[in-house]
Amino acid sequence: MNETEARGLITDYYLSESHTEDDKFMFVEALRFLIDEYHNPNDMHNLAWFYAEEKDFRLYQKYLEMAAEYGYRPSYESLGYLWYYGQTGTVDYEKAFRYFSMGAESCDDHLRIGCEYKIADMYRFGYFVEKDEEKYVEIIERLYEECSHPEDLFSLIPPEFLPWPALNYRMAGILESEGNITEALHLLGEARTGFAEYLRSNPSWWGNIEEMEKVVLMMHRLSPSTDGLTDLYDLFWLSEKECCLKFLYRGIPCTVECIAEDGKMVIRFNNRWYRSISDFFEKAKIGGRPVTALFGELIEYQVS
Repeated sequence: MNETEARGLITDYYLSESHTEDDKFMFVEALRFLIDEYHNPNDMHNLAWFYAEEKDFRLYQKYLEMAAEYGYRPSYESLGYLWYYGQTGTVDYEKAFRYFSMGAESCDDHLRIGCEYKIADMYRFGYFVEKDEEKYVEIIERLYEECSHPEDLFSLIPPEFLPWPALNYRMAGILESEGNITEALHLLGEARTGFAEYLRSNPSWWGNIEEMEKVVLMMHRLSPSTDGLTDLYDLFWLSEKECCLKFLYRGIPCTVECIAEDGKMVIRFNNRWYRSISDFFEKAKIGGRPVTALFGELIEYQVS
């Protein structure tokens, strides 16, 4: 294998909508060849993300750390998340804070902002640092103001990499604490749309699914009415009790059932069972496509 062949294999892999095990093998071999021969940290980072999608977080960590050693700044944010959420089985807030701080100090705008709002979260909850609600509010308000002028910051950044939904959700919480429920709901609506778009382009990424759950539950808490039913993501709220959600996909009736079993709610859809709503959103498919990738194509929702 030479560099041209390796790059061609990688390009073909990214352009394909489905991958066999042989495709994955050759993709990994191509990246490992390039890493061994040319030590490009971007290749290390790309291989790390392949392993993240395969749920092999040990190798995800290995290649992120390898890229970080070469000063590849996007890896700082990813390593911050890895330790913040304990993706390898161990939560380490000190390491998370260190990597988020490195990203906040050295990354370009969208990565910097992503690191900064996680630092804000750490001040909010007292993770590694002393709990400081005022500092949390100050950081979020400053970042939200920066993102109010996207033409200045993000003109060359694809929308799926923008941190707006996460900031909108956090800003909505601040507005709620100030009694401004109307504006909070407006921001939550924008956050919901943003996370839905993220999930359409990256259908099974657990982080966006987790954030979407927070947004939906907060929306229904602030406006507790079934009139707010808008799309499949309302299952996060509906699944608090047994129910059926029916909808159409290209004229085909579909039903998601939320069923109480042994003290917890499980999901049945297309003759398959899912252990939770999050598990459903990570794995469920219609016609071979993830349900999260079908945002906007599912219509006529009914609850029973």
